[in-house]
Amino acid sequence: MLEKALVRLKEELAALEARLEEERKALEALSPLPVYWRRVKCGKERCRKCPHGPYPYLKVKKGGRWRWKYLGKGWQPPEGFVRPREFLEALARYKALLRRREALLERLAEAERALR
Repeated sequence: MLEKALVRLKEELAALEARLEEERKALEALSPLPVYWRRVKCGKERCRKCPHGPYPYLKVKKGGRWRWKYLGKGWQPPEGFVRPREFLEALARYKALLRRREALLERLAEAERALR
């Protein structure tokens, strides 16, 4: 009975390792880019269409302060672009799988010790 549990744990570990590899490749393909779409005023005193946009801006830190960098009206996101939140969620899923693998490895070691 303990041997069957050990075999099940090894199968579960192999499946988890395969899923971790898939998640790692998917995570590597993502690139978080902190792009913000902002509506901005043009500065004309009587403009009825203000604010204009939304236009893409990158938030960068210069001289210890955050600045907005305009990316251009026709800017298109690069391949693999995701919002930072989506990247962090994918990273959290990957880390949860790593924790699950560690727990599984501990259970596997306990089962092997019990068989000896």
